Amino acid sequence: MDDFIVTVFMNDDDKPSELMTFGNNPEEVIDNMVQIEAVRILCHIKRVKDSEIWDFNEELEPFRELRRMILKTNGEIRLRLALQEDS
Repeated sequence: MDDFIVTVFMNDDDKPSELMTFGNNPEEVIDNMVQIEAVRILCHIKRVKDSEIWDFNEELEPFRELRRMILKTNGEIRLRLALQEDS
């Protein structure tokens, strides 16, 4: 497990904050931030041991919605696509 520093915007803040978190990979770090409701935007992730940076720059609410759907369906999400014919 590695240490990561994430740059985020919290709630209605107009200045970024840095948070320390832990994970096995950047995906786990993103999930950690998604679970913190006060984090509004995830800017980037920096792994401490080698200073590798992943830019993200995304609002997290859409990811929270996806996470809620996954938990609600016990991990079974089915996508339904409807194609509309041109008239």
